[in-house]
Amino acid sequence: MLPSVIVVFMLLSCSCGENPAVQVILTNKGLQYGKHVGTGWIQEKLTQITFPDIDGDVDIFIGRLHYTLSGVTVQKCDLPEPVVEFVQDIGLKTSITGLSLALTGDWRTRFGLIHDGGSFNMAIFNTDVTSVVHLGSDAEGHLSVTSISCDASVRDVNIQFSGGASWIFQPFVKYFKGHVIGIIQNTICPEVEDAIVGLDHHLQAMNVSFDVNEVLTLEVPLTGLPVVDASNLKLGLKGEFYSIKTHKEPPFVAQQFTLPEQAGYMLSMGMSEFTLNSASFGYFSAGELQALINDSMMPPHCPFHLNTSSMGMFIPQ
Repeated sequence: MLPSVIVVFMLLSCSCGENPAVQVILTNKGLQYGKHVGTGWIQEKLTQITFPDIDGDVDIFIGRLHYTLSGVTVQKCDLPEPVVEFVQDIGLKTSITGLSLALTGDWRTRFGLIHDGGSFNMAIFNTDVTSVVHLGSDAEGHLSVTSISCDASVRDVNIQFSGGASWIFQPFVKYFKGHVIGIIQNTICPEVEDAIVGLDHHLQAMNVSFDVNEVLTLEVPLTGLPVVDASNLKLGLKGEFYSIKTHKEPPFVAQQFTLPEQAGYMLSMGMSEFTLNSASFGYFSAGELQALINDSMMPPHCPFHLNTSSMGMFIPQ
């Protein structure tokens, strides 16, 4: 998946059962923009993959040779542009085709009492990775991302050994190359899923309430699950201001409204009057909308004054 796309949702969470005061629509055009931004992030994550040691045995003409490839690290990544798309009622699907990696590490062999070792360079060609993630929310109301499926396939590898008696070991690469491909192939998806879990943890740590000033705070959780179809992602946000002092609910609620889709836009956002009215109520409940006016503040030419002559008919007591 493309965590850069999820950056759009970093400030969101879920509080079910309310009408949203703010609605957001992320279109496929916006998703593709996020893909371009996130390609570098994916490439960085791929270079951080930690491969396990690879060991096995090879039968040669004079007996069995045991080998170990250790310290396998990624030195370079050739990442084609991923394909990212919405999956209706689920979330996002990311596909990478033709990925190539350059790796280095150390090799060791044991043949009876004879031990040898050196270093190696490995090239992984035509790797395909497909990942599907579900967009939802957790019990506390944050946006969640969960891996649903991941498939990875490695077409071919090329290994060049150096140091020691590598000239003897090199011809036998073809006998254990399939084993190496299997180990690498089985490593990719767990690493992808770990990255998604890490992103989910980051989302759970995000705030959904922000102090606007010394009087008001703004709460922007999701009011329901994300709605995903083939062309866009729709989010409903609470979008309510509160007084920091009292945190009182206003005597009115958000009403339903429909945000029309805007063709050609990457992102559309609509706000109902509830958000602005909640800000007014927040100031009122904090006592910030009160003012003391006395008669000395009235203009001299004003026919209305704050005295018993003018106000007596309204407040005779």
